[in-house]
Amino acid sequence: MKTLSRQLLYVSLLAASIVSCKHNNDPEPQKISKIVFWTSNDAVKNIKVDCYVDGRKIGTLSRITDDAPGCSDTKSPVATVEPGSHYCEFRAANGQTIEVDLDTEANQCYDVELF
Repeated sequence: MKTLSRQLLYVSLLAASIVSCKHNNDPEPQKISKIVFWTSNDAVKNIKVDCYVDGRKIGTLSRITDDAPGCSDTKSPVATVEPGSHYCEFRAANGQTIEVDLDTEANQCYDVELF
């Protein structure tokens, strides 16, 4: 009888541990957004323009494109942010600032253009 009780205890403990374990190979869903900065304005050739999100410098516009680049573009400033409200800025070396408020959702790409 003791052996049967002991076996039931082991089986119960094993079942409880299997049910309560989280599998390490179960990926967490991504909860990020991306913002890419770009311009088709030729003035960027002569004036340095830095790009900021929520006060953090993301990069500098260094090229001109006719269409919005994707968020995987490695030649454009791209920010990875949490979903929600964000404050984007273009700060030109001549003192001009352009501000954009942007609401983002998870797993989306947003483009912010300097005109």
